[in-house]
Amino acid sequence: MKRTAFWTTDYFHKKPVHRYYDDMKNVLSSYEKGKVIQEQHLKEMLAYATRYSPFYQSYRGKPLSNFPVVNKNILIENYDQVAIPVNKIPGQNGELFIQRTSGSTGRPFAIPQDTGKRNRRVGEIKYFNETAGFRSHEKLGQCRVWTSWHHKNTKQEFRENIYAIQVKHMDDATISELVKTVKKRNLVALRAYASYYEAIAHYFKDGKGNLSDMKSLRVCFSTSESLSEYAKDTWQELWGIPIVETYANEEAGMMGQQQVDSNAFYLNHSGYVFEFLKLDEDKPAPYGELSRIVITDLFNHAFLLIRYDTGDTAICEKGNVESNGWDYISKLYGRRMDLVYDIHDNPIHPMNFSRILKNLPGIIQYQFVQKGQYEYVIRLNMENEENVDEVVAQIKEILGGAEANVQVEMVDEIPVLASGKRKPIVNEWKKS
Repeated sequence: MKRTAFWTTDYFHKKPVHRYYDDMKNVLSSYEKGKVIQEQHLKEMLAYATRYSPFYQSYRGKPLSNFPVVNKNILIENYDQVAIPVNKIPGQNGELFIQRTSGSTGRPFAIPQDTGKRNRRVGEIKYFNETAGFRSHEKLGQCRVWTSWHHKNTKQEFRENIYAIQVKHMDDATISELVKTVKKRNLVALRAYASYYEAIAHYFKDGKGNLSDMKSLRVCFSTSESLSEYAKDTWQELWGIPIVETYANEEAGMMGQQQVDSNAFYLNHSGYVFEFLKLDEDKPAPYGELSRIVITDLFNHAFLLIRYDTGDTAICEKGNVESNGWDYISKLYGRRMDLVYDIHDNPIHPMNFSRILKNLPGIIQYQFVQKGQYEYVIRLNMENEENVDEVVAQIKEILGGAEANVQVEMVDEIPVLASGKRKPIVNEWKKS
């Protein structure tokens, strides 16, 4: 009934959400058909940008490849030149929405989004949810650090069937309350930080909860952090519940998602043009090479994200039957600033650490930090220290040999960011 009410209301308001939902289906179902639609969206956005943005006026009539690659700092420094006056934004209804980033890269960022972009984001979430088997308005638990700026009131929860679950902490009391909410509300799905799925897995593995309390769940969505193999495997073992990783950021929106039966990330080519550029220059990287993810947002008319370096790194692969011909990401490494390297200067995928640490009993949390080319720290929150030597030995193997200097720090808790995320991989080395 709630789903029907939503789409009926949307219909009588000229389908502001459903037309974007339909656009996604049309574009992503076929590369041949979708590429034509994507190129038209891009042509319109570039024409709009060069007409109304002083920052881009000199690029009028030029292809996307001639536009500059920008990052968060460049956009902040040229904010007034990039932002579009409200009276020039097509279809704007009321005030602009201000989307704020958490500042996890060291500098907070506030991006205005117009009415169309906000509706687009809703349509994108509904589309990607459905690809994982979760339909609009089924009961969802939204686990995050809720604040006065980000919260849901009782009316919103009832109308949307999305229940706010506060996860400021990662202790047994917090997990116990989360489990109670799942059982009480008969939640079908959860959306949470990756680290919470691991914490919940440890909680039940240690015999602290009743497995049947989670039986209503059908699928889970992981956000913000790299999901460990331990978490994914344990949820499958205990409940047979898949955890699907999403690729999104606050400044743009949903950029991709895994499918239930695949670890590849299928990208939102309907909302963005993706470029995969070399780490050290603004030139396309070949398929299979570690590269920077650069996006052009095709729908935010309030603040332009054209060739925006997300700060994330990945390996892009050529499209195949499973991706309907569209290029996809085989490995998502996350932020470039937290990419770590072995002693031979080769990048290391975060999964290397989780594959080892998941098999060693007693580890509750970990954080791996690179301090220099040969200097590393592993912070461990462990029930006991009997496996520490084995941890160090296996990590040295990953890092390229005995020359790696791995220091161990035993901690009671891994530090949490202001956003509520815990970073399992950190690079403090200023690599030249």
